Amino acid sequence: MIKILLPANVLGSVELSSTKEKLFIDVYNDGDYEKKLLEEFWDIVMGPKKFDTFTTIFVSSTDAVSLAIKYLESRIELEEMKKRHEVLYSYAELQGPTCHQVLRELQKLKHGPEQMIVLVAERGVHLLAYLEYLSAGRYSQIEETVFEVHLDGKAKMVLFSEHPLEGFYNFRIPPLRERKNDIPYMVDWTLSSIHQKHKYLPVNFPSEEIMDLFLKYDWPGNTEELIKVVHMYSAGLDVIGYFASSLPNVEKEEVRLVDYVKKIVATVEKRTIKTMLEKYKWNRKKVASILGLNYKTLCYKIKKYGITRH
Repeated sequence: MIKILLPANVLGSVELSSTKEKLFIDVYNDGDYEKKLLEEFWDIVMGPKKFDTFTTIFVSSTDAVSLAIKYLESRIELEEMKKRHEVLYSYAELQGPTCHQVLRELQKLKHGPEQMIVLVAERGVHLLAYLEYLSAGRYSQIEETVFEVHLDGKAKMVLFSEHPLEGFYNFRIPPLRERKNDIPYMVDWTLSSIHQKHKYLPVNFPSEEIMDLFLKYDWPGNTEELIKVVHMYSAGLDVIGYFASSLPNVEKEEVRLVDYVKKIVATVEKRTIKTMLEKYKWNRKKVASILGLNYKTLCYKIKKYGITRH
């Protein structure tokens, strides 16, 4: 909203029809000018400047009023762009190329005819992030899952739902299992956020094997679950065990759960042995001692995994 104070005798001569923003206009007569100035915080005032203010533009002509409105419209649009840019880096939910494509499609609704928009997503998807991005923060909550947003000066209603609602425009947000190429970006963002808040924690990004687990898991709890598991990983907890006990769709890939876990453990074990051998210049006895393995067992595993010295 742009708030304007005008002399009563010029109200009909100011060009106001082209503005996108909602206008609040009041008028003053000669005797009540200063009183009117103090009643509201004005964006534009046509009249003499009586005091210093950082928020009010004082002008002396009707043409200048029109120019000031256009200037404020441009400034509001720039502030919205800045807000959307900040929102992009404020939520784990909004990271990754698939999500950015979703956001581009969502932005088209800003100029569309739809008056009632339903954001449809499974539980665990952070829908507030999409609402923040769409409205650049210009919204108010009406009920728990109902919001009024202001887009291009027009009010629209946005609803959150786990299922499409008949009679409304439904915009589907894909679950995490359908946007797995976003997961490395979301993990990176979440870990960076953790380390920003807890600088005493060592920076430890997932190995290739651990990231493979993140990508193969189907995330029934979506972003909410992902953030929980990344916090577990950052705290040094057993995420391999978490995935092993939580995988719901392994049978669909015709792989027994036990075999799947063994494969992951073997991959991690191979990488650990190879790293330690390189670190200690292939001193097998020392590596066996450090890893708590029998020397013959270590030699067997080196042969089993095909680990060679370069």
